[in-house]
Amino acid sequence: MFKKPTLLDQLKKQHPYPFEALPALIPTDGTEVAIEDATLNQITFAVIAMEDEVRPIRIRMNALRELYDLARKRGALGAHRIGDTFANKEDRS
Repeated sequence: MFKKPTLLDQLKKQHPYPFEALPALIPTDGTEVAIEDATLNQITFAVIAMEDEVRPIRIRMNALRELYDLARKRGALGAHRIGDTFANKEDRS
């Protein structure tokens, strides 16, 4: 039997890259709503909720990048230990 493509299927076919990870359902008000039935406000609130989940990960990732960059500026190479890199530099100051 031929199944009529959903709006989500059509979007993914027309714009495969940006919509390949688009969920069929989004969480809203303690339940889930089909993407086709979601309001723009519900999508906005789903995005905000996801940003709140990702924020702590992004903060840790940026802190690690900063530590990496600082260590490289102090001359550390891939196999050097972070503690040694900063201890050695401080001893020489």
